[in-house]
Amino acid sequence: MKQRIVVITDCVDVAANELSTTLVRNLEKLKADKNVEIESIVRAEEFSIINGAFLVRLMADIYNPQTTTFLVVLNPLKTNRKDRVRIIGQTRNGFKFVGENTGTLSWLIKDFGIREIYESNQKGLDGKEFIPFGGKFIHVPIAAKIASGRSLREIGSDFDPRKVTFITFKKGAVLHIDNFGVAKIFIRELNLPEGSTVGISINKKDKIKAKFTHSMKNLPDETWALYPGASLGGLFELGLVRANGAKNFLFK
Repeated sequence: MKQRIVVITDCVDVAANELSTTLVRNLEKLKADKNVEIESIVRAEEFSIINGAFLVRLMADIYNPQTTTFLVVLNPLKTNRKDRVRIIGQTRNGFKFVGENTGTLSWLIKDFGIREIYESNQKGLDGKEFIPFGGKFIHVPIAAKIASGRSLREIGSDFDPRKVTFITFKKGAVLHIDNFGVAKIFIRELNLPEGSTVGISINKKDKIKAKFTHSMKNLPDETWALYPGASLGGLFELGLVRANGAKNFLFK
């Protein structure tokens, strides 16, 4: 079966082209370009580890774990932190991953466990030898090698899985806002009557009142609606009916 590389990144201008094209060139050098497909880049919110972690886990719901390598290039943290490390690994069900130990891979690892995990490369992490755009110059060649069939153990060195950085998601946290302005929220269960009114607070400030529903399209246009969505087992969503809500109004 053809292998696939899924890139999740907040580098979404010309840097996205740099990542994908550098992947192509590395796969060509490895003579693996015919056996590995580079998927469309998954665009993450700038500097958001929470959004990155959500997107990795969302993609894990639709891709084949036996044929997928996740390459995550999203690192807003300080370069001089003590726990900084580049990691590669494989989940128990087969997903391979390449990225920084920032927490963007934590939801994936929490749900699917670790079969093996290694530190990939220490070159240029900080100081005078610091390598700008490590995603392109360090992570991409490693992801290409892994997708082409190289053993992770050959590429990395031992890493204690207890040192994996996990992030926690507070109930009600906004995980993602789509292009329709709909916010995906970290809530799966709400025992409320259909049509009831729900007060929504953002950053502890009362903002709006929404209608709880299971069929948001039945509500009048530009009504705030809270409803179970289609992502990851029915995470709830908040948005304006047939209008762009969250980005234009909710977070002003």
